[in-house]
Amino acid sequence: MVIGVIPVEKIQPDKAKELWNEVLSIVSSKIPPQSFKTWLEPTKGVSIKGNSLFVDVPNMFFVDWIEEHYRNIIDSAFDSIVGDTISIKFNPVEKRIAPTSRKVTLYHVDGYNLQKRYTFDTFVVGSGNRFAHAATLAVAKSPGQAYNPLFIYGAVGLGKTHLLQALGNYVRDNHSDLKVYYTSCEKFLNEMVNAIQNGVTIQFKKRYRGKDILLIDDMQFIQNKEGLQEEIFHTFNSLYDKDKQVVMTSDRPPIEIEGIEERLLSRFQWGLVCDLKPPDFETRVAILKKKTALAGATVSNDILLYIAQRIKSNIRELEGALVTLLALTSLTDTPLTLESSKQILDDILGKEKTNKITIEKIQEVVSNHYSVTPQALRGKRRVKSLSFPRQVAIYISREYTNLSLKAIGKGFGGRDHSTILHDYEKIRSLITKSNEIKIDIDHIIKKLKNIKM
Repeated sequence: MVIGVIPVEKIQPDKAKELWNEVLSIVSSKIPPQSFKTWLEPTKGVSIKGNSLFVDVPNMFFVDWIEEHYRNIIDSAFDSIVGDTISIKFNPVEKRIAPTSRKVTLYHVDGYNLQKRYTFDTFVVGSGNRFAHAATLAVAKSPGQAYNPLFIYGAVGLGKTHLLQALGNYVRDNHSDLKVYYTSCEKFLNEMVNAIQNGVTIQFKKRYRGKDILLIDDMQFIQNKEGLQEEIFHTFNSLYDKDKQVVMTSDRPPIEIEGIEERLLSRFQWGLVCDLKPPDFETRVAILKKKTALAGATVSNDILLYIAQRIKSNIRELEGALVTLLALTSLTDTPLTLESSKQILDDILGKEKTNKITIEKIQEVVSNHYSVTPQALRGKRRVKSLSFPRQVAIYISREYTNLSLKAIGKGFGGRDHSTILHDYEKIRSLITKSNEIKIDIDHIIKKLKNIKM
């Protein structure tokens, strides 16, 4: 434990290693263990000259990474020991590897980490994922020919990893002569750093550039990482020039990845970029039915409908809720009823706030957005200046409340359920065709969610 500040005149030049280790001791408690092991454990305090502590690091890539991610934490720890009288300077040196009989193993077999449960057969297709599913299946059937690269983006829990692994499993089962490899962008970086530290970068490059199909998950991890982007760029070029297939996923479109190099962005957009949207109500119900069948369980339709109404935007949460219900009823040996399901889901998700988003609030926000009145949205006039805002309000009511079509119709001047369904489907269709309308409606929904009830 460090107490107080060490006067600079009392620091001996040969105490560099000891001083740096004290800094590392403090820093290690402030960053994740794996990050510390990867980036700071290989460093060494080597000398103190004048007002500078010199620290050796493996190479310039390490210098850039440490400066960007840990400099402030390191300086704070250092100042707590010696004050601000001495600065730290990082010195990149070539990694010296002593002769050893131990073989450094960086890699795994082809198809690494592909999970058999992810297949195209177990993927439920709906309006929000139909295009991405069709594109992925086309690539699986004709790698390197259909869309190259294929870039799929969407929010967490919408099925990106499922599609990526389904593609890998399909290729492994139907094109056994092709080498397919699945990895995450973060794992790619860790292997790259490991290769640099162990002097086996040539093997690393051969590893990734020798594949027929490379699948990389979570490409948003490259943001603001120049060294990683450089290696991805050259790996991509090597594969693309040989007509090898590259498929990537991200939680955002390529153009929204912060700090992405222009040359890499252009390559990501050479092929096909498609998105995954949150599943609509019908798709959510279909997913739950598929999951129930795969589990060999029986769950009443009203329970599945209730789950689909409670969880709207995340397939992973949707499936997780069902699995929890099945597990609890199995462990307690009690029948699963709608009431018990509601109680269990309330414990998991928190009690449902039925007044959180109401038709009245939706009508208020939509009418303000389009400069009409809530009364006009509920009225009978069918002029275009009112019809479109009314249809938008009906669409949002269907998506963000648990009300039936009949109840929504009642809230809009007594319209029948077929009219409500028609208006809902019209807006849902327009969203898939017009990005401008999608952005507009997303803006309304954001305002609606920010209202303090």
